[in-house]
Amino acid sequence: MNEFITALCCNTLSERISEEYEFWGSLIGEWNIMWNDHFEDTEPRRVKGEWIFSRILDGTAVQDLFIVPSRTERLRDKQPDAEYGTMLRIFNPKTMSWDIFYGCMGEAIRLTARKVGEEIILTENTTKKMRYVFSEIKSSSFMWRKEQKNENNEWLTVAKVTAERK
Repeated sequence: MNEFITALCCNTLSERISEEYEFWGSLIGEWNIMWNDHFEDTEPRRVKGEWIFSRILDGTAVQDLFIVPSRTERLRDKQPDAEYGTMLRIFNPKTMSWDIFYGCMGEAIRLTARKVGEEIILTENTTKKMRYVFSEIKSSSFMWRKEQKNENNEWLTVAKVTAERK
C-alpha cells in the first residue's frame, strides 16, 4: 500500500497549472471542523469533524477526506447521517476550471469550481441548484457553506463548517 500512497500523493502543484488557478494550496493539510446544520430547529446541530486535503496525481489534482463526526467523535456520538466522503478536484486546462467529483455512501455529485473574488464556488453540474462555497480562507482557518436555491431562485445556506488547522 505504501507504493500506492507514494504514487498518488504529491507535495507540489504541477507546473502545468498557473498560480492564477491555484485555488487549493492553502487548504492542504489537516483541519478540525465544526459542522453546523438544522438551522430551522430551536437548537441547530453542531458536530465535530475532520477534513484532510492532499495534492495528488503529480500535482494536477487535490483530494480530500471529509469525516463528520470525526473518527474519534464517531465512537461516542454516532450520527444517523454521518458522512465519510471524498472529493476529487482535477484541473481542466480546456475550461480553466476545476472538475470535481464528490462521493460518499449513497451519493455521487459532479461539480465545477471557479474563483469569484476571494471565494471558491463549487456548483453542482446537473441542476445547478446546489453549491459549496469556501470563504475567509486563511493559513489557520476557513469557512465553508452548503447552499441550495429556493423556489424564488435565492441561495439559502443549509449547512456551515468552521475549520481550524490542526
